[in-house]
Parts: sequence; structure tokens; C-alpha cells
Amino acid sequence: MAENEERNSSNGDDDDGEDPTQSPGKKKTKTEPVIAAGASSIVNAPTQPLNSRDLLVPPSPPKFINFEDILQIANGVDKMALAHEIAVGNDFRLQHSQRPDNSIAQKVRETMHKAFWDVLEAKLNEDPPDYSQALLLLQEVKENLLELLFPQNQTLRVNIEEVLDLQLIEQKAEHGTLDISYYASYVIDVMSRICAPVRDEEIAALKQLTGIVSIYKEIFKVLDLMKLDMANFTITAVRPYVQQHSVMYEREKFSELLKVQRENGIDGLEFTRAWITKSATKVRSQHQNAATAASADPASLVPGSFGHGNPESERKWLSEVMNVAFMDLLEWSDNYEIFPETLLVDQQRFIGLRNKVKYVTLVSSIVLVTYNTVGQAIAGIASLKEKLKDNITILISGVTESQLPATMANVAEEVNKEVNKCLEEHSFKKIDSKQEQLLKGQILAITEPDNAIFKLMKSRLFTFIASILVDPKRKDVPVPTGFSLLSTEITELCGQFLRLVNYNRSVFGSYYADLVQELFRSEAVTTQD
Repeated sequence: MAENEERNSSNGDDDDGEDPTQSPGKKKTKTEPVIAAGASSIVNAPTQPLNSRDLLVPPSPPKFINFEDILQIANGVDKMALAHEIAVGNDFRLQHSQRPDNSIAQKVRETMHKAFWDVLEAKLNEDPPDYSQALLLLQEVKENLLELLFPQNQTLRVNIEEVLDLQLIEQKAEHGTLDISYYASYVIDVMSRICAPVRDEEIAALKQLTGIVSIYKEIFKVLDLMKLDMANFTITAVRPYVQQHSVMYEREKFSELLKVQRENGIDGLEFTRAWITKSATKVRSQHQNAATAASADPASLVPGSFGHGNPESERKWLSEVMNVAFMDLLEWSDNYEIFPETLLVDQQRFIGLRNKVKYVTLVSSIVLVTYNTVGQAIAGIASLKEKLKDNITILISGVTESQLPATMANVAEEVNKEVNKCLEEHSFKKIDSKQEQLLKGQILAITEPDNAIFKLMKSRLFTFIASILVDPKRKDVPVPTGFSLLSTEITELCGQFLRLVNYNRSVFGSYYADLVQELFRSEAVTTQD
């Protein structure tokens, strides 16, 4: 069928080059293309070592990564990422890839499909009909139906084998007694019995179609959807098993990746080390400042050698450094910071949480400014808070960082409009133009870097999240002041953040412990005198 694309490979006899993915065990007579570590182009590495007499100073042997290593790394990372998505993303589902309508790939696909169905229609319209293409079609339909059956569907499996017996169908075609429409009706009936309820509408639409080519064309479309449904059902079924084993699996695959990188002179934890170093420096600074404020000896509060060999002290410092490191992710800068290697599979999730933190802080700041500026007249009107929250959310949804200042002007206008509307509904006097301008100015100022209100609300929210990170088993934790309107959003945010952090620590905790010990014991984190 046209939907199945063949990949053709050719083995040439040309001796001028060799397949770069060729097994290293094969004997090579020519130079082998490899990628030098840190280089951006392919170089030809001689298979025989240079004679030292040819050089005044023998060079150190260069480090190379061949294509087999690259493919091995890519394959391992892809599998690790898929296992992680299934384990962590409860809403993870496979979806059809959507190509742009004007893309070359989409145009080629449409052309191939149209050619296939045109050929089928032309052959069926011959006199006598040519069923060669139709037989291939029925063979593929049969295979698809059998793939969609559960092991316990033995009766239906036997029935499909009997009805869609290709030898019998071919004999009917040779004798001119083949009714292709009968088999289409049978296939649709089987599909209606094994499809998910969500496909009932598509099956009903199939039964209304006329024209044998149109019917089979739509049959294949619905079969593709049913295969996708089956794949997603399988993912849901195996998710508990994957969750039980994903931590060890990801740790194993990541270890293999680091080994390959290490063998080729690459630091696979370069950005993870930088991330932890930054947090460790911050922790040291905080303790030194606390010691100075308490008129104590800074050395007594700052670990000179990571707890001086005390396991309990080491655990304390590791926990504190990592808590600060994970909190830093909630204000990560896209402009100049590269995400740590151990967090790459969850980068978009952490960035999403960072954006949600900013959204919650922004909305709470606007509402606080509004109620403080307008005053007593709206103090007891809770419905206004909900209205403001909904309208602000609509206005700032999808707005980028650079677009936010301009958007805030629209937010200010909307807030003034809703405030006056609320005051009028409750028989209060509207705010005058002077108050409107004051409120607008304070709302516009919220996006400024040093805005006191925004910094206050951000500090409250971060302190709240950090307290839960330190002690996640705490119960009945009060929502920070000024955030009661957004308690649902904060609860969801904290839950998602804790799940990601705890899972990441389970997988990469040993690497973090080694890096923190390395920092403190080597005095890599500088202390202030």
C-alpha cells in the first residue's frame, strides 16, 4: 500500500569510502570518517599511527567519536526520554504528527496516496476488473485488524482468518465472483466491534459512504486512529510497571551516556556542575552573612570540608544546596543560562512551572495594588477579585516577556473598567480620573525590575514553595498572604514541582551528592573573609 514507505539501501563496490556506521570489528583498508570531539566537521583519521621519525615532537593522540557511538548515544537518550515521559507524564499520549500543509513532505505524502487510490480505482473500472491492487489492500486490512485484537479475542481472530482468506479471495477474483463491497462491509462490522467508544462516530460515518474506493480510503484512516488508540491504551496499562522501574532504567542509561562522553574527553555534567556550584556559593554566602549578623565565627557555620566527615552534616548541606538549586529553576533565565544535563528531559516542565510562578505573582500583585488604591469601597467584594483574575488571565495569556509591558496598559484599562462597573453595581461612586491614572500607573510599574509590590509577592510565594520543598509532609500549610485568590493554582504548582524534584533526585541523587562533595572538599566554592 502507498502508505507504507520502503527504505532502499544499496551496497556499492566503490573502494573510495566506507559506511561510517560500519562495525569497528570489520577490517578497514582506507581512512575512516570520524567526528573529532569538540570539532564541527568530519575529518579523515589515518588508520595507521604516524611514525615518530616523521615528526620532531610526537603529538598526543586525538580523541574521536565515531558515528556508531553517536547513534548509540542518541538511541539510549531517546529510550530514556520515552520511559521518563510515560512515568512522569500522566497525560502523556501519542499523537499523529502534523506536517504543515505546504511542506514538501506533506505534498509528497498526498501525491503518493492520491496515486495509489487512483490506480486502485482505474484497475477496478477495467473490464474485466483487475483485483491485484485490491488484494494487496485486503491483505493489509487483515493484518491491521489482527494487530488490534487482544489475546483473548481468539474467536474473532479465527473468524477474520476464515473470512479474509486471501487464497480464497484470489480464487474468487480469478473466476469473476469477487464482491469487494461485501468485504468492506465485513471489515467495518469488525471495526465497530473492537474500536474504542470515541471512534463510534467515525464508524457510523463509514457505513454511510458510497463508492468502494472512498470506503476503503476512509477505512484506512479510521484504522490508523484505532492503532493510535491501542498504543495509548497500552501505554496506560504499562505505566505502573514503567514507574516501578523507570528510576533504575534512566539512571542506567544516563550512566552509559556519561561513560561514552568520558571516554571521548567530554564532561557530561558540565552544566549540572555549574548549576550546583552557583547554588553552593549562594548557600555559603547565606551562612556567612548569618554568622556575621550573629557576631559569630563564619568558619563555625560554613563547612570547610563538607561537614568535616559527619554523615548527618553532609546530608544537611547536600539537602540545602539542592533545595536552593531546584528553587533557582523557578526563576531560570532563557537568555544566558544553559539547562543542566540531568534536567533536560524535564526542561519544558520546569520552564512551564517558572512561567506559572510569574503568572501567579503578577495576578496577585495587580489585585493587591487595585484593592489598596481603590480602598474601602471594594474591600469586601470578593466577586470583583474573581472577575479581575479571569480578565487578567485572558489578557496576559500567551504574552511573551518582551510584550508584557505593552500588554499591561490593556490590563490597567480593563481593571479600571471592572472597578467602576463593580462600584456602580453596589451603589458606590466611581473612582475619578485622578484615581484611574494613579491605579494605571501602579499597574504599569509592576513589570519594572525593582517594583516593591512584585518583589514582595514573589518573596512570599518563593518562601512558601521553599518551605514545602524542605518539609513536604507538612499538613494544613496556610497559603501566603495575598494569594488566597490563587490557592488552587498554587496547590497545583507545588504538587507538580515536588513530583518533578523528587523524581529527579531519585534518578540523579548520587551524581548531585558527588558534585556537592567535590565542591566543598576541593574548596571550589570560595568563602568571603
